[in-house]
Amino acid sequence: MTTKIDIKTYALSLLDSVEGQRCYIPEEEHLPPIPKSYWWRCILSNGSYAICRVVRRAGSEYCCFLDNAVTSSVEFSPTNQRLTSIESLTLVRNVTKVSCLVFATEMLLEKRPELDLEDLVGDVGIFLRCLVLEKGCCVRLKYLSRIGIDAIQVLDAPDVPDNQCFTLDRRAVIHIVDVRLAMPNYLPTCTKYLSESFEQPMAALEQLLETSKCSLLAHRFPTTALIVGPVGCGKSMLLAKFLRRHECSCFYITSTQVMSPHPGGTELELRKIFQAARSFKANMLPSRPIVIIIEDLELICASWSSSSGAAQNSNNSLRIAAQLYKLIDELDPGIICLATSSHPDYLHEHARRAGRFGREIAIEMPNEEQRGRLIRAWCEEHELPIPHGALLDHLAKNTQGYVISDLTLMLCHVQQDVLVQEVPNLYEIFRKWLKHTRPSGSRATNVRVGKMTVGFESIGGMDALKRKLEASVLAGLHHGKVFARLGLSLPKGVLLYGPPGCAKTSIAKCLAKEANMTFIATSAAEVYSPYVGSAERYITRMFNAARKNAPCLIFLDEIDSLVGRRTVGSGGGGGQVQLRILSTLLTEMDGIVGGSNEKHILVVAATNRPEMIDDALLRPGRFDKLIHVPAPDLESRMALLQLHGKRMPFDENLDLVTIVLHTEGYSGADICNLCNEAAIQTFQRDPQATKIEMQDFAKVMCKLKSSLTHSQIDAYYKFAKV
Repeated sequence: MTTKIDIKTYALSLLDSVEGQRCYIPEEEHLPPIPKSYWWRCILSNGSYAICRVVRRAGSEYCCFLDNAVTSSVEFSPTNQRLTSIESLTLVRNVTKVSCLVFATEMLLEKRPELDLEDLVGDVGIFLRCLVLEKGCCVRLKYLSRIGIDAIQVLDAPDVPDNQCFTLDRRAVIHIVDVRLAMPNYLPTCTKYLSESFEQPMAALEQLLETSKCSLLAHRFPTTALIVGPVGCGKSMLLAKFLRRHECSCFYITSTQVMSPHPGGTELELRKIFQAARSFKANMLPSRPIVIIIEDLELICASWSSSSGAAQNSNNSLRIAAQLYKLIDELDPGIICLATSSHPDYLHEHARRAGRFGREIAIEMPNEEQRGRLIRAWCEEHELPIPHGALLDHLAKNTQGYVISDLTLMLCHVQQDVLVQEVPNLYEIFRKWLKHTRPSGSRATNVRVGKMTVGFESIGGMDALKRKLEASVLAGLHHGKVFARLGLSLPKGVLLYGPPGCAKTSIAKCLAKEANMTFIATSAAEVYSPYVGSAERYITRMFNAARKNAPCLIFLDEIDSLVGRRTVGSGGGGGQVQLRILSTLLTEMDGIVGGSNEKHILVVAATNRPEMIDDALLRPGRFDKLIHVPAPDLESRMALLQLHGKRMPFDENLDLVTIVLHTEGYSGADICNLCNEAAIQTFQRDPQATKIEMQDFAKVMCKLKSSLTHSQIDAYYKFAKV
């Protein structure tokens, strides 16, 4: 018999009731009569159910109080649900045989380390004999949790027909099919959208699991792996998904859990956890894999160089590392040890050798396609309007360097704005939070990573130069598949040379925008340091940040002052520093892997003295393209003046042709300075003036002159012909 009900549901623990397996419903006239002798399956709005005796309760509240002692799933929760219907069950008494699955916690192993499977059967029987059960149900009691049993799942009762509940005989035979450790609360809950970027790491973990089942390999080498990836990339999510997929028993280790201020305390905690894993395997004989997870391994086994200089701290670190290495070397076959690290370079070198954590599984930054799938899947799961078409493509292209946590943060902000606004403009909200959210990779370093917002339209004139850049640089980035089909590689480096003030820096920024790349800029002032090795480390960090935020454009301003030409006499002092920086830069540029637009790094350098650049940088494969940025010609100067006229109130009668003819040899910076000085002259002439007139330009042009000479301009043309 099925009875339809629609009542708000709360947990029975909110009441002072000592009777278990009860469902209290309000005493209302329109509710159907409930026979007291029946046991019922109380079904909630999410499809889960609990097995209870339904009882009417007089009271002013119109809600249901439901006990969750015997339910349909381990993660059953009546809160924020509605009781939709109840189904009557036939009770079968004194069942003599049942099989079950036990989910334990680490508390059970701590309190009773010598507990074996036979003793556990007796403990489980004591609690199950006082309950009304059903095939497939899960039992969760606070009394069980006190002794370290999280839940008991009843798998089968051969003597009971389907869809009937039963009680156990006092002499019933209880067969525990398997014992598993409950999932640690520290691990995050798995979500559907995370599977969009975990295909390769998950396949590597499953291959490791198959290796652990091979007894010959397991006896020869410990089954271990180090999972590396940037902060927020989903290492813990990956492990949680892997554990739930294969129903593993997990022992979870964090630095805060095991670190002790007393000497030897940390080593003792580590020994306890590894010993508990061995005892669990020997006494409980689990059929599922046993996994020991160590979060942030670099905090436990830090390298000597990354640890503090104090001798006491160094000794503690060495003792902890030595103890952990010994435990891993003695790891029993069938036990898997997985560790995570966001900074593997800070790990002690002994930790990454073969036989310990020699196998590394890397979680890469999500590419454009994966970011698009992640955004779409997240919106579907959280009931957020899904961006389609051009908006989704725009979000996927402009989130270089974003890990899963960054995308989640951005989408959470979007969801808040959508809920607050009555008529949300989805396009504007997404564009707003895309602009205000920075990838965590760029915040974790002193290298500034940004996105450019203006393209070639912000540069006046120089049409021939723009066409040259589009043909030699942008064509390969925009048509990567065509280049790959023809066997062409993408350009690695571009050297912009020309007179000062001719928009070389602006061209590099616009190039990043046109190529849809993130932008990193540096100069000699930021690289050089009074400490030996700091400049080289900065160059390495800069390229590492570029790899995380790829596709990326690295701009080296005034490269001649950063790495000049090597000479025979450059033996010491600043010359020695330049040699080390040059060597590091050459190594990093040679390490750029071309062929993929999504992972490409383009190095653009600017200089006023191209003859001072070392020949090793100018060879093909490093700075492939040498592009001359000339002083603006007549058409370019006209375009520059018209561009400045959009931001400044030029008079309608202003004779731009005369100004252009008078500014022969002016650089772009000179023309900008000319317009600014004319505006100042207008203010001095009349503070109330609203237009910049020809007379103001005439007075200024009499005083100003070009910062370039004809010999300077000709020298760059001669270099271009060499």
